[in-house]
Amino acid sequence: MTSCEENPFAALLQEGTESNSLAKQLVEEVFLFTLDKAGAAGKQLLCLSDVVVDTSDEALSEDLVAHALFERLILTDTAQYASSATAEAVETRSICYLHGAFGRCERIQAEGKTDCSRVLGLILNNASTCMRQPDLFAPQTFSAQWMELFEQADEHDTITQEFLVRVTCKVLEEDDPIEALGAFKAIFYPMLTELLKLIAKENLITLKKSVFWILGFLVRDKRAAVLGEVLIDYTTPNPKAKGGDYMDTLLGSLLCISILPKIQTAKYEFFQELSLNQTDPALWALLSHHQQSIFLLVKQLLILSPETKKKTLQWLANCLDANVTRGHLWSSLNVNLEQTVHSSASDAFMTSLSAVLMRLCAPLCVPSLKVLLVDPTYCAVMDKDRQAKGVTLLKAFDETCLLPSEEGVERLTAEKYNFVTEIFYMTHKCFQLANRPCIERLSRVMRELQNTQTTYEEVLHSDPNNEMAKNLFRMMLEQMQQVLCIKNTLSEPTNDTALLKFFEASAIWLTEMGMLPRESFEQGLDKGDFSPQVFRNLELLSDTPPFIAPYMQSIPESIIDNISAYLNFCRRLNGDQFIHIYFSAHDAIFKMILLFMGSSGLVKNPHLRAKLAEALEFLLPTQVLGSTRQTFVTHVFDNHPDRLKVVVSLLNVFVSIEMTGQSVQFEQKFNYRRPMYAVMEFLWTKPDHVQCFRDLAIDAEQNMEGIEPPIFLRFINLLINDAIFLLDESLSNLEQIKQLQQAQDNGEWNSLSQNERQQQVTNLQHLGMLARFDNILGRDTINLLKLLTTEIKSIFCHNSMVNRIASMLNYFLLHLVGPRKERFKVKDKKEFEFDPALTVLEISHIYINLSSDDSFCLAVSQDGRSYSDQLFGFAETILIRIGGGQLIGDMSEFSAKVMRMGAQYKEEQELLADAPEEYMDPIISTLMTDPVVLPSSKVTVDRSTIARHLLSDQTDPFNREPLTMDKVKSNEALKLEIEQWIEGKRSAARTKS
Repeated sequence: MTSCEENPFAALLQEGTESNSLAKQLVEEVFLFTLDKAGAAGKQLLCLSDVVVDTSDEALSEDLVAHALFERLILTDTAQYASSATAEAVETRSICYLHGAFGRCERIQAEGKTDCSRVLGLILNNASTCMRQPDLFAPQTFSAQWMELFEQADEHDTITQEFLVRVTCKVLEEDDPIEALGAFKAIFYPMLTELLKLIAKENLITLKKSVFWILGFLVRDKRAAVLGEVLIDYTTPNPKAKGGDYMDTLLGSLLCISILPKIQTAKYEFFQELSLNQTDPALWALLSHHQQSIFLLVKQLLILSPETKKKTLQWLANCLDANVTRGHLWSSLNVNLEQTVHSSASDAFMTSLSAVLMRLCAPLCVPSLKVLLVDPTYCAVMDKDRQAKGVTLLKAFDETCLLPSEEGVERLTAEKYNFVTEIFYMTHKCFQLANRPCIERLSRVMRELQNTQTTYEEVLHSDPNNEMAKNLFRMMLEQMQQVLCIKNTLSEPTNDTALLKFFEASAIWLTEMGMLPRESFEQGLDKGDFSPQVFRNLELLSDTPPFIAPYMQSIPESIIDNISAYLNFCRRLNGDQFIHIYFSAHDAIFKMILLFMGSSGLVKNPHLRAKLAEALEFLLPTQVLGSTRQTFVTHVFDNHPDRLKVVVSLLNVFVSIEMTGQSVQFEQKFNYRRPMYAVMEFLWTKPDHVQCFRDLAIDAEQNMEGIEPPIFLRFINLLINDAIFLLDESLSNLEQIKQLQQAQDNGEWNSLSQNERQQQVTNLQHLGMLARFDNILGRDTINLLKLLTTEIKSIFCHNSMVNRIASMLNYFLLHLVGPRKERFKVKDKKEFEFDPALTVLEISHIYINLSSDDSFCLAVSQDGRSYSDQLFGFAETILIRIGGGQLIGDMSEFSAKVMRMGAQYKEEQELLADAPEEYMDPIISTLMTDPVVLPSSKVTVDRSTIARHLLSDQTDPFNREPLTMDKVKSNEALKLEIEQWIEGKRSAARTKS
């Protein structure tokens, strides 16, 4: 038998030539084995001469080394082939061994002494075989081997990453892409499953940094982009997954780690101490670092390859769609039903996702302002066109937009949508589904906490050792912990800064879109791209821009809603510590609010514009009532180039709330009005803005009979309506409160059952809340009327307004100072914000402000419902008691003037008492002085009567047909007839006297 027959590897010895041979020394240095039995002594190598072939040749054929290497890899007991080998030499785990060989080879190559390319090729060939045919190496577990390599590597170790990349490239060379992807999944899915199990056990404090380090290996190098595909495929749930299912994915499990509990119904872990103003900078730092790590991972997936970008965007879009129910009103409540717990993801998951997306939007913000590349027509793309146009977000077409689209008319769309546009709309959608429900939940828990504290104090006062007191104290601690956890999650500084910058960019984009010139829009039509491209920063020249592009029908309301929600959260909950720094954000947000708040041409929904008025209050450089924030510093009301538009913009939105044709819930109306009053009161401290009010009043007087009633006239008409409604409601509620309090004090409740007694307590609390709302808003309304009448008088004394303002003031004064004022004398007036003395002072100021006008004094005297000669005497008594000062004398003089004018008018009326019926106004039964004919009903009424009616109802009062003041016709003949009749009466009276 020949030597070749005895050992098949012997033939390979004879095949070696100089061109394909490898130096024995290189093989030994790299692979840590030798085939030279005689020369093995003293070397820390495996001796494979008995396994392969025994040779002392200095040059070994490449095929021989390849076979020897493969045999080395499938050895299970390497120790028997070593007498004094190193741990690296006896390594039995194939991937770990090849990784070591790769490192040694790279090091030798770097020294430049020898060409190692063929040895490298052998390493990569075998590593590829391990990946593609792991069964050959059973029972080895390659996923665990890779995991260990990743864990052991550090930031200075480039070898592990390079080894992974080169092995990946080799597998892709040898297999088609689908088979290669399958091979990688078979190896790495078990490793990712182990990571997922590890993450599920950890929280924000205990999570190991190595998790992100390990995942980073799969996404760091574009040459091995397929590994990113493995990761995103692994973390993608099935297409029908519910929102909560995303929490169970690998990426989802990382997003769930937060200050908030991972699962919505789980217990809160942090902030167990009793303090409502507590923050924890160390916890903030951990949260920020964790969210930054997730962001870097997602960012790498997006830039790794077109395929990983597509799949990552799809993951985000599907996740947002699966969690769309979080945007519904009920989702802000705690739903504990088992079947609904997993239907949507938790606050922890969603707020972390929002934080990641906000970081992705950094290039859209100042200074890069890539937001100017966002196309406004994204939400106009129909489902059938999504794929072709590059729209990943699901159901964007169904978004409610700033302007309604015409039925049956297809909206404009671009040719293709870029990544900047995608991530902009996704981030807004995520904030809507993540932060906004969380803000709502925080508000609700804070209200519950306030109620619990009130009840606890009451119980504690009556019986400190009561079991209920202990339960309430425990409940209070839990609610306080919830408040602190939610509040600290939402106001984490890094994310808060990112939010502010993103909303600044969004405000700039909205303003640019709203004011885009027609020629720029037409250029966009030609290019199939409607993004603004450049920052024009045009001046606001009118309430509504001269050109409104059709794409305003495609911009979602949620963008403005999100900005408003963020600013309102900052205003109420001290989350604005970073907005102080970024003055550019003040300008951008202020300009956007001015443009959209006052223009129904840009925003159809008046409720959305009212929210912008609420957001405007955030920018007031004052301490906000009910907020814990420090005094805020901004200069937009003094220096912004468009600042003088704020008054008209505010009045437009104020009036539009009443003109919706919808029933506005009182509490909602209260929330809308209160910030508007706060802004107007502040503006009254600025001469420039006071002049704007004056100019609008002058314009109103000059256009009293315009087609549209002037905005200022409609505004003061609504102020008077509000004031009357609020005082009526307040006094009615206070009267009921007094009756309930008296019944409680008299012991009448003692005979009631427990349920009936509780019902009475609930009634009392509810009436108290309503009275408080009424009194706060009523006080603000009266104060605003007082401010307005200090500078603006004639319009209040116009014949269409003067009777209303006079009768309103008399009505107020009679109830507050008249004989029946005791009906409203409740206990704890401060609790209900009821301050009758202050209201009497304010009303008295309004009387004096308008007292120089004779028509006002006459109107006061002719109010048959509330005025009497004793009215101002009652008021004087109260003013003396509360220290009215100069006002007492002024009111006394005013009272005398009113009585004098009343007496004169009475004489006149007695003279004209027998006026023919055709001279009398059919609506208010007074003698007409300026009769006009209504065009559709042909009824004749006084001009002042119909003008007053049309302020709140633009229809003919006799047949409900549409009507505006420009359509009424003066009845000159009747007017002359009435004037001649009056003159005849006066002449007869003079002759008689």
